[in-house]
Formats: sequence, structure tokens, C-alpha cells
Amino acid sequence: MSSIESSRLAFVDTLRLFAAVLVVFQHLAERHPTVTTRPLVELGPGVMGVVLFFLISGYVIPFSVRKGLDPAAFIIRRICRIYPLFLAALCVVAIGGWTGLLDQWAYLADTGLWRWTANILLIQDFVGVPAILGVSWTLIIELIWYALFAFAILAFKERAADVLALVFPAILLGLGLISLWLDTRIPLGRPAMIYAAILGYQVYQFHTGKLSRTRLYGALGVFLGVSWFTNYVAFGIFTHPHITLSQALGPWTIAPLLFFAITLTDRLRTSGFINSGILPLAGTISYSIYLLHPIANAAADQYFAEMFQVPVALALTLILSVLGYRLVERPGIELGRYLVSLKTSRAVTA
Repeated sequence: MSSIESSRLAFVDTLRLFAAVLVVFQHLAERHPTVTTRPLVELGPGVMGVVLFFLISGYVIPFSVRKGLDPAAFIIRRICRIYPLFLAALCVVAIGGWTGLLDQWAYLADTGLWRWTANILLIQDFVGVPAILGVSWTLIIELIWYALFAFAILAFKERAADVLALVFPAILLGLGLISLWLDTRIPLGRPAMIYAAILGYQVYQFHTGKLSRTRLYGALGVFLGVSWFTNYVAFGIFTHPHITLSQALGPWTIAPLLFFAITLTDRLRTSGFINSGILPLAGTISYSIYLLHPIANAAADQYFAEMFQVPVALALTLILSVLGYRLVERPGIELGRYLVSLKTSRAVTA
């Protein structure tokens, strides 16, 4: 086993933690702006964290199919990875809203079935339904990436990464030109997240000897060029109510450069600082941190004086994330493994 295979989980978990912390910082700084945090928010740390999450996803997902892709097993594991914690988070905000314990979600007492259905299926943004949990918008993009990856592997096999890296930037450029032609803003940032995952996939290809360093750096250059163009169209020529052009261009530049620096520099990737101790350990609960921190923020703002809200929110985020990981997230992962093993054993005995 190569060093990248044996050490990948530790440094990847540290990267995940960093991504989650960036998102948490963004949301806390927006809720509690100060002279110090305002210029930092303009750098778009939350966007950077999400881009980094997708780069990581593109890098790690191929490891799960090194011995071949079983579509049913792949789907089971991915759903059991995403959905249990998400459904648990929805239950928490629903109970909190219905009982008045979390005022931010008090409106859920009068929410109809369609809004719940759209949110549970993660299609709320596509059907014009408000999100119940704001951060959930990334989950459907993650699921789309999983489906696209599986399709590419089944259809193109060893050429999957090359095909995706050729077709997807062309699609994004085409969407940008269509947006200009129609004089209508198209949300190009969301499909670009999938492109970030494809770039992460190319880094995996490099580490497994299937892509040269020259081609990989070329892929990075294409990615930066395409992302600058699409972000300029989506956030420069047109506008977004919450994200400025600088908050888009900066993160889409810094996140891939940081990811490349760590994953391609042996000294950084294998350093004890990011491969041992508290950082990779905390990184194992990064999904819980990402999904549950809005609940902690809402509770802190509702029940504590302003001067205590930020530290309480951070403490509650840690507590909820540890509980979420131990009680829901990890059992969900184990459930996926069990269901796959059960499916495999049935296939053997059939």
C-alpha cells in the first residue's frame, strides 16, 4: 500500500475540518458582525469551505470503487452516509419549532406537506420551495456528483475522469454563454461545485499514476479559467442577493490552490501536524459540524445574551456534532456497510 493510500484518511479529515470551520465562521460572522470579521466575510470563507468539501469528495469517492463499482452497493452506502444525519437534523428543528424551543423554526407548525416533501427529497431549490435547513442545498449537489461519477465509471470505465474533465468545463462555458445570450442569471456556482469534485477526481488519478503532473496542472489551469469566467458572469455581470463577485472569485481560486498544495506536496500531506492528534480526529465529525451548526447558532441566539452567543454557539456546535456523529452519523455508515454485506451474502447464496 502506498503512502497516499495509508495516510489519506488523516490528512483528508483535517482538510474536511478546515472546510467545516470556514463555513461555521461565515455563518457566525454574518449573525454577529464586527469590525474585525466584516472584511474576512468579504473573502467568502463559507464558499471556500464548500468548494473545498467538493474537491475532497471528488478525491475520496474513487477510493470506494477501486475493486470495481457495484451500483446498488454504491447507492446504499452513499444514501446511508448523507441521509440519516440530515433526517435527524430535520427532526430536531421540527420538534424545536413545534414546541417553541427553537423560534427560528416556529413556522414549521404551519408548514404544508409539499414543503416537507421537497426538503426531504432535497429538491427544494429546484421547485422554488424555501429550505428548512439552509445548509442542505449542498447535499443534492453531492448526490448528483455521486450519480454522475457512477454513471461515468459504468459508461467509460478507465476513461471516466478524462471524459468528465473534458465535457464538464465545456458545459459550464456553454451555460455561461447562454446566460449572457438570454440576459438571464443562471446559478452557475452550483454546477461548478461538481466541476470541483471532478478536479478532485483528477488529483486521485494523479496519485494512482493515471495522470501526469503536467496534465494535472493543466487541468487546474482550465478549472481556474472556467471558474473565473462563470463566476464573473453569475456574480459580476449579474448579481446574487448574498454573494458578491469578490466573495466568489477569491474562494474559487484559493480553495483549489490550497487543496493542490496539501495533496501534491509530500511534506505537507504526510506531516504529523495534519495526520495525527486533534485535527484529523475532529475532522471525522466535520459533516455533523457542517449540518448541525445552524441549530447551535439559533439556540445560542435565542437563549443567551449577545456577549455569550458566539462562544455558546461554538460549544453547542461541538456538543451537537459529537452526539450527531456517535448517535446518528456513524451508525448510519455502519448500516450502509451492513446492508451491503447482507446484499452480497444473499447474492452468493442465491
